[in-house]
Amino acid sequence: MKNMDNHQVQLPKANILVVDDTPDNLRLLSAMLTQVGYEIRRVINGSTALKTAQAAPPDLILLDIMMPEMNGYEVCQHLKASEKTRDIPVIFISALDEVFDKVKAFAVGGVDYITKPFSEEEVFARVENNLTIRKLQKQLTEQNVLLQQEISDRQKAESALPLSQFYLDRFKDPIFFVNLNAQLVYVNKAACHILGYSREQLLTMTVHDIDPNFPAETWHSQWQELREKDSSSFESIHRTQDGRNLHVKITFSHLEFKDQQYLCTSAYYSNPIRLG
Repeated sequence: MKNMDNHQVQLPKANILVVDDTPDNLRLLSAMLTQVGYEIRRVINGSTALKTAQAAPPDLILLDIMMPEMNGYEVCQHLKASEKTRDIPVIFISALDEVFDKVKAFAVGGVDYITKPFSEEEVFARVENNLTIRKLQKQLTEQNVLLQQEISDRQKAESALPLSQFYLDRFKDPIFFVNLNAQLVYVNKAACHILGYSREQLLTMTVHDIDPNFPAETWHSQWQELREKDSSSFESIHRTQDGRNLHVKITFSHLEFKDQQYLCTSAYYSNPIRLG
C-alpha cells in the first residue's frame, strides 16, 4: 500500500499548565518545555488556572507561589479539594530571594519545586521525574482495579504477578511495596542497586531497617497518617547496606488488594547512584 504521508504526526509527551503572573517567566518556561515536546498552556493568575484545570485537566502544573489575589498555596489547596484535579502533580515555582515554606508546599499537596532563575536541566529533570511517577501511579491504580474486577481466582492472580514484576523491574526509579507490618513485600532491581542489598535480603527486612525516620515504636501511627492521606509525597533518609545515608523524596499510594493493605512507594534520590 502506497504511503500517502511520509511525515508521522508526533503526539506531545504531556500537557503542562504553567501558572505565573510574570509574562517573561511564562514565555521562558513555555519555550523550554515546548522544544522538548511538551504541550504548554499558560495562564497569569490563580482563578484562571483553576477554571482551565477543571475544563481540561493537564498532566502536570507548574505553579508560581507569589501571585496577587490568590497565591500558589491557595490555588493548590483548591486543586486538591476537587475530585477532578486532586491527582494532578503540582510543582511550585519560587524565586531564590523569596521566602519559600517547603513544609507548607508539601502539606497543601505539592510534589516538588523549582527555583528562579530557571535552569533548563533542573526544569527538565523535575518535570520528567514527576510525570513518570504520576504515570506509574496511574498504571498501578488501573492495574489494581483491573485485578480486583477481572481476577476471580488465585490462579489468575498468580499468573499476572510475573508480568507485573517484569514491568516494575524495568522501571528506572526504585519501587517498594510495604505491608501493614512494615515488611518489604516487593522491591524492584533499581531499589536493590541503589541500597546495595539483594532482593532476597530486602524481602526479609522492614521499613525500619532502611529508614530511620520510621522506627518500629511509631510505625502504626505513621501508617495511619499515610493511610488517611491516600497518596502524597514526603522527604526522608534511606540507609544503604554500607552505612551511607541517602536523601530521598518518597511518593506513595495506598492500595488494597484481597483485603490486604499496602503502600506502593517510588523513591527519588537527590544523590542517586547511576545504574550500570
